[in-house]
Amino acid sequence: MEENVRVSFCATNLNTIARLPSSIASIDALGQGLGVPYEVVVADGPSDDGARAWLEAKARSDGNGDRRFRLVPHTEANRGYGRRKAFEASRGSTVIPFDTSLEYAPLYSGLLRSYLSANTDRMLFSEICALSRRSIEEAGGWRDVVGGEDIDLYVRIVSKFGVIAWPTDLRPSQSARMSSFERQMRYVRGSKLRRLRRIYTVQRDQIIGANFRVRDLMLFNRAKPFRQRAALRAFFTLAYLGSRMRRIKPVELGRSNYALFREALLESIRRGDYRELAWDGPSPTLLLTTDEIGYLRTVLPRWNEYASATPSWIATK
Repeated sequence: MEENVRVSFCATNLNTIARLPSSIASIDALGQGLGVPYEVVVADGPSDDGARAWLEAKARSDGNGDRRFRLVPHTEANRGYGRRKAFEASRGSTVIPFDTSLEYAPLYSGLLRSYLSANTDRMLFSEICALSRRSIEEAGGWRDVVGGEDIDLYVRIVSKFGVIAWPTDLRPSQSARMSSFERQMRYVRGSKLRRLRRIYTVQRDQIIGANFRVRDLMLFNRAKPFRQRAALRAFFTLAYLGSRMRRIKPVELGRSNYALFREALLESIRRGDYRELAWDGPSPTLLLTTDEIGYLRTVLPRWNEYASATPSWIATK
């Protein structure tokens, strides 16, 4: 592998064979459009739908010459662990996490080139994000949480280094997205009990990553019927208690990490940080669900200012 790799595209993968080849092809297209040496590192652990065999064949075919593609096999059904293993196996000074269930639009190569030219430790937030290796290392990297692994790291990076937000809504990419529930269910096979256990574990670790309280989670669900809310409150309370028994503790920054991260994105857009990047892409549009908007309206003191200043910043998905 080249010693002067500039960019590392890193992913964790499990059971995405239906979308994996097109996702990797789109990442290769982005990498080739950057004009700098790059690598693709995928941690797979362990796929049983044919994805592992496909990745192994890909690693063999690209294993000579520039060694552009690398596979990191492991046995953990843990997204945070997979993210960390892919990062540790990478060498680029800029790290671009990606989702192997998503096909990325070619237009993003221009955004990534512009970010590389900026030579900054601030995080780039878009449908595809980019981070400096220095910022990841100084923030402590990905932790071994089953869910909420990205926000757990991103809020630490943003609080220390800042963010350039240029969220977009490019339909060619959005069309291939998996739901968060579908993504997590790839990690478990078998009985309903095992699936329920996975749902609990994900919720527990999302509480850690986002530093949620039960009140925060209920605000996301306040539009649901009373009986459903009562059941959810019991489930969230159980998951919250479980999160407090974990060795990995939430990063405490005053409010929920989800709220702090969204506020940082909105503030970056309001300041016009994206104008520092020489990309002729679409105007920033932060996609939020109606439940997310309801939550942020409650917890962010400046929400009305953000929403009324330029309403086109925020779109409902």
